[in-house]
Amino acid sequence: MVYSAEMVTRLQKLRSRVFAEFGVKIRLADPALLDELAQLGPRSRDRFTRSTIEELMALAGRVYSAEPAATHQSGQSTELIYRGNKISRTNAEDTPAPPPERRATKQMYRGQVVYK
Repeated sequence: MVYSAEMVTRLQKLRSRVFAEFGVKIRLADPALLDELAQLGPRSRDRFTRSTIEELMALAGRVYSAEPAATHQSGQSTELIYRGNKISRTNAEDTPAPPPERRATKQMYRGQVVYK
């Protein structure tokens, strides 16, 4: 595929972010690059990566939705706000059970839920 200058600029911005998060190297010569980015975009936790992939797909003329698919098998999904970013977690698998002998309050410490 032939990329425009705007698309190449956005792909250069995505290179280090996608490699750091998923371990996937972006190569402009890869014919399935846009398909691979379309699969990785909704799974990304980084808001900048999701929006850049969405802009890239719009420039390529492809229909794309950056909304992650909510496919949690068990537990309720909750959204926590940590340092201004929304974090989606399921109660059943991510948070440990509080000690049974006392009532504990949940707090966030360095991105983890702790009970005090």
